[in-house]
Amino acid sequence: MPPRTLLSKIAAWLLPILKAMPSIGGAAFLRILRFILSLSTASSPRKHSKSNIVRPMCASSMPYPLEQREMSEASPSRIHPSVTTDTSGEMGLATQPEDSITGFHYSQHPVEVQPVGDRPRNMSRRLLVPASPEQVMQHRFLKRLPVDDTREPEEILKQGDMNYDARSVLPACRKGRTVPSFLKNLIHLHQRIITDVTDPQKLATMMGTSDDLLAKARRLGLPSHLDVELVISDVFGPEKRKDLGYYFIDLRQRLLFWVHDYDLSTIFSNVKGVTVREHMKQAVVTQYWVHHELYPNRRELKANDHEELRNTLTYAIADAATSGTPLAPFDLDSMVRMLDLVDKLEGSIGKENPYAVWVIARFARAFSHSKFINFGGQPCARLNADQSIYASRHHLSRSGTSLLIRIFDLLLFQSASVHLEELREMWVDQIVHYPRWQKYIAKLTSEWARFTIFSTVLLTADVSLLAVPALGGGGGGGGPGGGTLTNSTGSGGSGPLPPVASQMTAAVTSIYLSIFFSVASILTSIQLTDRVGGKEYSTATTTSTLLLHADKSLFGTDGLAIMYSLPYAFLVWGIFLFVLGMSLVVFSSTSQVMPASLAPFFFLLFTFSISPSISGHGTYEALGRSWRNLLKCGSVCTKVKETERGVV
Repeated sequence: MPPRTLLSKIAAWLLPILKAMPSIGGAAFLRILRFILSLSTASSPRKHSKSNIVRPMCASSMPYPLEQREMSEASPSRIHPSVTTDTSGEMGLATQPEDSITGFHYSQHPVEVQPVGDRPRNMSRRLLVPASPEQVMQHRFLKRLPVDDTREPEEILKQGDMNYDARSVLPACRKGRTVPSFLKNLIHLHQRIITDVTDPQKLATMMGTSDDLLAKARRLGLPSHLDVELVISDVFGPEKRKDLGYYFIDLRQRLLFWVHDYDLSTIFSNVKGVTVREHMKQAVVTQYWVHHELYPNRRELKANDHEELRNTLTYAIADAATSGTPLAPFDLDSMVRMLDLVDKLEGSIGKENPYAVWVIARFARAFSHSKFINFGGQPCARLNADQSIYASRHHLSRSGTSLLIRIFDLLLFQSASVHLEELREMWVDQIVHYPRWQKYIAKLTSEWARFTIFSTVLLTADVSLLAVPALGGGGGGGGPGGGTLTNSTGSGGSGPLPPVASQMTAAVTSIYLSIFFSVASILTSIQLTDRVGGKEYSTATTTSTLLLHADKSLFGTDGLAIMYSLPYAFLVWGIFLFVLGMSLVVFSSTSQVMPASLAPFFFLLFTFSISPSISGHGTYEALGRSWRNLLKCGSVCTKVKETERGVV
């Protein structure tokens, strides 16, 4: 092990011990420790100070009296050093006025400052890549540190101890306050560097990497004012590789920028046809709000942001109240509650309130993303939620329903085409309009619940009909038709069945099939209700993913429409077969009086029962045209006959 590394580890091990020692002795030992560290780095060719061990100075939320006293001795003029890079690439020390600093602390892993050109590009075998705030958010919520439940806590509180601050030894950085669902983020005091990283070794690497990025940004002439922030955090790379991602953000212009080439399509959310720079800017503005949602700490609520969001909500509420196809990403009731909440935040304007900043950023991100996916501000903007703006989709919409849907409409009583039309209105250009989807799912759930009740009633009626004595109920003999059917056959049971017995057998078969369809309707209703109420339909993202997979399947969204039609179709088939079985029982009487008297009523009831299914599909118009043509042909034939008689 190199001597310098060994001495550094010894120094890091001694630091906690020195902090616990009395102030006079501790200060003396700290001077000795600094002298040892300076000897360990004496062979270095670059000497920027008495020691090559430079600590990144940031505000700390927890004062350490011993370290504060040591710092005051090291810089008696009440200014502290901050690492900078001049235009020649040499590293130097610049002095800046001290901010509201309560104290400083040392890192267990000192950072050795190297020239920009000498630093490795692959830090700890991890690549430095340009990233977006959305990638940082994905890593934050997907890669969570587990809680060590095997570690015994220090439950005994010493007398007079009122300190509950974190005691982890990190590089001296300002700690952001924790808001519910946020992480504590570390903010560099002067250079506005923000990170979610808390590991000391990673922080040391990050501070060295930030100098490279800042130096390159200055060489490219990019903005460097106080409203420019640099974010460095862990992100997921290709094949789930953990990389170190970064991005710069200009808070004045609401823009992100990078010092390397960056593929903007990664923040387009799979939206096709984004070719105009002005439209691309809207996607970047959405990432600006994601950044504020990630890091709302130590920010003031701006009056312009508050007013802009309130005006956007007011317009969206008016659009949702007066239009059947609004573009708003929320339903009317939710937006009314959101506007009430935004109005309550008016008192936080101009104040440092991370809660208010987070609320504004969360709402503004949703509306900004909605404006981007609907091509807001572009000549081809989507004006209604069910409107397609792509040329290929226009061609598909003009092509009508597929042959598969036309075939299944004959078997499913036109319900498949109805569901397909509703799905097309919500799944437009592979974008799901979630408020309309929620209403559609609520309607389906209610319908399936009613179908379950109807199928149960039908199942009871089928079983009761089987108990009719004419069908072998009430203790009949064997055979599918019961004792009556068996006794009505020829001698010995051999030979063909009489006409009455054949009708009874057909009636029993029809009722059995009705039972099967009733049970199938109940099962499909229960399974579909459980599926649409599960996790895969809980958010707009998961719903969009599900519909995308269905669209890319063998039958596309046609298969989804057919599946949603099954409970209704099974119930109707069960009712039809029940009526058929009952009709066979009624019209199987040997007397001709009862069938003759019931036949007209049966025909009228059957016609009116199926009329709702055939209405609205042009059936009545076709029958009317056929009837008029028939009357016209009749009148022509009559005139021809009269003419022939006159001639004779």
